[in-house]
Amino acid sequence: MEHSLVCDPSKARQSVKSDRVSLRRHAAHTSLETLTAHYVKQSFKPHSHEEYVIGVIEAGKHTVWCKGELYKVTAGTVVTMNPGDVHYGGAGDETGWKQRMIYVSRDDIARFVSDIIDTDKMRVPEFCRTFHDNPALASSFIRLHDVLHSSPLALSRDVALDALLRQVVGTLSPSSIEAKPRPDSGRIGDAIDYLHARVEEDVTLDELCGVSGLRRRQTIEAFKRKTGLPPHAYHLLQKVNAVKGMLRNGVSATQAAAEAGFADQSHMTRHFVGIVGITPAAYAQSAFMV
Repeated sequence: MEHSLVCDPSKARQSVKSDRVSLRRHAAHTSLETLTAHYVKQSFKPHSHEEYVIGVIEAGKHTVWCKGELYKVTAGTVVTMNPGDVHYGGAGDETGWKQRMIYVSRDDIARFVSDIIDTDKMRVPEFCRTFHDNPALASSFIRLHDVLHSSPLALSRDVALDALLRQVVGTLSPSSIEAKPRPDSGRIGDAIDYLHARVEEDVTLDELCGVSGLRRRQTIEAFKRKTGLPPHAYHLLQKVNAVKGMLRNGVSATQAAAEAGFADQSHMTRHFVGIVGITPAAYAQSAFMV
């Protein structure tokens, strides 16, 4: 059963509406989530996703900074984000914006792309553009997203996902998407791996410098060039991702906060909402499709 997650329901009839979010997770795929949302008050902190983010702005205006540029996107805009694309933003006006999104793992989308280009090689695509003004594709995406988000039948959802990804990749054309393996990240990559391996710890900059072999300022700048985020923000993002994984596995928010190295649950919740867009409790209660 779907859970519509509503914040401040007592204020729903006031002129300033509340955020409404419906999130579903799909066990048949590595890390597939579908989301429908109407955000009014939400303000996202700078963050990125481990997954590909593909979606549509369904209504309203969304002001978003992505990869260092400011965009004001409106209804009919198709969104394509690569893993690691740093972005943040909020409502473009007092009415907020509505969006529909899917979050697809590297492995899942690589299988689809390999099938589309008819190759046995597992290729990892990279979208060259983030926002596309394409109302026709947006309309088709919304229809397929309805099935993917709401159908109780696994086969219907699988067919809808296949059609959705094929339409996005096909409409953007081969020139808009380039398949390439992950590049070698060198010494700063060792520092990134160091943070991934120590999500629960309070890592210092001196530790990272010891791993990277660079000075403090060099380490910070190299980290930002590689990930789009400074080390502390990147480590915080990994802590939130760790909490998401624990919540999906039934771990309580209190325990997840402790195991991810947050000072307390309120500290974790504040950062979780700023990155994910809903509370940890709402995320844990989101509908789950088997």
